[in-house]
Amino acid sequence: MTWRATLIAMLTAAVSSAQPATGLWLRGYSVIPSPRNVRLAGGDIVLDSSWRLEARDNPIAAATLRRDLEEFHSLKLNRAGGGPVIRLAVAPGTVATGGAAEIDRQAYRLRLDDRIIEVSGNADQGLFYGVQTLLQLAKRDATGRLRLPTGTIEDWPALEWRFLHWDTKHHQDRMETLKRYLDWSARMKINRIGFELEDKFAYPSHPAIGAPGAFTPAELQEIVNYGLQRYIQVVPVIQAPAHFGYALKHPEFAALRADGNNYQAAMCDPRAYDLVSPCTMTRSPPREASILYLCPQTKSITPASNPSAENRTTR
Repeated sequence: MTWRATLIAMLTAAVSSAQPATGLWLRGYSVIPSPRNVRLAGGDIVLDSSWRLEARDNPIAAATLRRDLEEFHSLKLNRAGGGPVIRLAVAPGTVATGGAAEIDRQAYRLRLDDRIIEVSGNADQGLFYGVQTLLQLAKRDATGRLRLPTGTIEDWPALEWRFLHWDTKHHQDRMETLKRYLDWSARMKINRIGFELEDKFAYPSHPAIGAPGAFTPAELQEIVNYGLQRYIQVVPVIQAPAHFGYALKHPEFAALRADGNNYQAAMCDPRAYDLVSPCTMTRSPPREASILYLCPQTKSITPASNPSAENRTTR
C-alpha cells in the first residue's frame, strides 16, 4: 500500500469514527447541521426545469431558493402552471419541538415526493431554514441530473443562538463581501454574528478613530438590515477599555493611556469613561442592532441602551 493510500485510509477511518453514519450520509447526501429526524423512502427525485414554485409566505425564502438553484445548479424553476411543484408555507405547529418559543419558531418539515416537495415552517424563520436544507440536499448524479432523496425531514436547533465572530481588526471588507458572508452564514443556519469593528467604523462622535474607508453608520445599518432579512442579528462588538489601541494611538487621546501605553485606557480618569461609553462611541447605534462591549479587566462598562434589541455584555 502506498503512503497516499495509507493516508486516505487513516483519514477515512478517523472521519467514520467521528461521524456516525446517518441515513442521508449512507445515501450520499449531507446537510449542515445534520437534521434531527430523517425518514427516507428509498427513492430519488429528479429536480429539473419542469418543477414550479408555489410560495405565498416569506418572499426571502422563495427568492433564496430560486437564486441558489440558478447560481449553483443553473436551474430555473418553471413559472407556468402544471407540472411537479415545490410548495413553501408557514404553518404554525407543523413540528412539535417541546422547546422554548424561540426554538419552536425555527422548526421546519421537509416532505419530498416524486411530484411534490413541501417545505413547511412553524414560522417564517423555520420556513427559511427548511429551504436551506432543501438546497443543500440537491446534488448531481453521474449522468449530470440534479437529484433529491424522497422522504421526510424534521429539524429544529438545540441552541437558540448560533454565533459566529467577524474580526475586522486587520483588514477592511467590502460591503458585497460582508453580504456574501451573511448569505453563506444563513445557509448554515447561523443566526447571530459578532461584528468586531475597532477602527473600521466611522464613529460620529470621534471621527479620528475611524480608519480610511471605515464603514459609515448608514453602511452598518445596511449590513444589519441585510442580516435581519436572513434571520441573522448582527451584533457590533467594541473592545474597551483594554485592547483599545485603535483609539488610544491617536494624539488627542494620549492623556488617557494607562501607564503610558495605548493598550488600555486609564479608567481612573473620568474622561476615559466618557470615551468608551456606548453613547459617546456610537452616538446612535444601528436600529435593530445590539452593541456588545468586550470589557476585560473592568466591570464598570455596561451595554448600550437599545430597547429595540436584545442587549448582552460579555466580560
